[in-house]
Amino acid sequence: MLEMQNISKHFGAVKALEEVDFGLQKGEVHALVGENGAGKSTLMKILAGVQRPTSGKLKLNGEEVSFGSVSEAQSFGVAMVYQELALVPHLSVAENLFLGRLSPFVRHSEMRKRAKPLLEEVELDVNPAASVNSLSVGEQQLIEIAKAVAREGRILILDEPTAALSSGETRRLFSIVRKLKEGGASLIYISHRLEEIFEIADRVTVLRDGEWVATHRTDEVEPDEVVREMVGRDVKRYSRGSSAEEEVLATFTFEAEGLERGEIEVKRGEIVGLAGVVGSGRGRVLGVLFGEEGEATLNGDAVGSPKEAIDDGLFFVPGDRKSQGIVTQRSVQENLTLAILQRIQRVGFLKRGQEREEAKRWIERLGLRPPEPGKLVSELSGGNQQKVVVGKALATEPRLLLLEEPTRGVDVGARSEIYDVIDELAKEGLGLVVSSSDTEELIGLCDRILVFREGKVAHELHTPMTYEEVVSYVTGAR
Repeated sequence: MLEMQNISKHFGAVKALEEVDFGLQKGEVHALVGENGAGKSTLMKILAGVQRPTSGKLKLNGEEVSFGSVSEAQSFGVAMVYQELALVPHLSVAENLFLGRLSPFVRHSEMRKRAKPLLEEVELDVNPAASVNSLSVGEQQLIEIAKAVAREGRILILDEPTAALSSGETRRLFSIVRKLKEGGASLIYISHRLEEIFEIADRVTVLRDGEWVATHRTDEVEPDEVVREMVGRDVKRYSRGSSAEEEVLATFTFEAEGLERGEIEVKRGEIVGLAGVVGSGRGRVLGVLFGEEGEATLNGDAVGSPKEAIDDGLFFVPGDRKSQGIVTQRSVQENLTLAILQRIQRVGFLKRGQEREEAKRWIERLGLRPPEPGKLVSELSGGNQQKVVVGKALATEPRLLLLEEPTRGVDVGARSEIYDVIDELAKEGLGLVVSSSDTEELIGLCDRILVFREGKVAHELHTPMTYEEVVSYVTGAR
């Protein structure tokens, strides 16, 4: 159905893709994998009409085509759901679903009526009139998928579709993918979660450093072989020994609308995990602890705002790095020091030398690539952008760190590096609370996992824990 032949894409002297081949059959799920910066997103942006290739050919059903815009690609039945959400937050769910295809005169009641079957198709029970910014990140991701389905595309590209989804929502997405496949659609599935790829995909193509490495049938290759092809070395499943001490570092209480009053205790050197499906309340807890909404106390003192939280030695690494964690059109150096400007200024003027030294310190510690303080953050891969967000938090020298989806959209190599940093921080005596939809991540990192359901802590699990055990509690099977 689709042939991408000898696709190259150069940005000046930088070669993002070099003579890459990729094919897609009718009714197939074809996974595309590789480390951050391997060229996956660039290749798909060429297919989706966002970028033009420097050289190479694109064929649909044997006919050569060339897309000069997203709308042109969509007219040929190609739709892409991006890793970074592309919704308009202050518009309603229905308005977002049909954005770009509305007539000059809109009948909102009719539009909401047309939205309902699309929401049912992705099994999302939300009011079509609700504002998108009132939904969780996971629910917004499902809106993006419904929006692509609404275009009735023959080729659907999903870029990290489960990054913000819990295990229950992931099962729901897989059901949707299988339904689309049975209906004759062809899907390209980009993910760093290999267990998903081997469950849902028929074939997998590996890219490394902008070049094609291999294409396999998923039933004819082992996951470890795909990892080796992605990173050029063996990568083992992450696990850490506990560094928790007896001393209680922090006792939080929290409460918000839809979130029952609860308590979280964190010991020095302990990593506490938060698990739960979308809508369980888990996704809002860290924001409440940081003073963004609701009511929270830290060791008996009220946390009235993020500023008060930072003054108390607390810092929050948000799950949506693009809109909340980084300033993309500023340099790595400026982003890393953004939260400590008061410390590196004198009478209102930045001490540039101190700013550079502070940035270099975190670039080196986090293994940022490339190690260039002046590089724009927008030019970094997703994994390195995430390292910048973590570095900005650590520059404040917190004693408590709140991490939401710390490796969302991060490849297996960079993920392991971030895990090592988190482990080092715990060994240095920090207390950490990690909220994640990745069950394997929570099991590998955490000393304890608090399972949220219906706005409250339903269970507390201690190491050692199995994947099946955690999932059964999260989904309500236990």
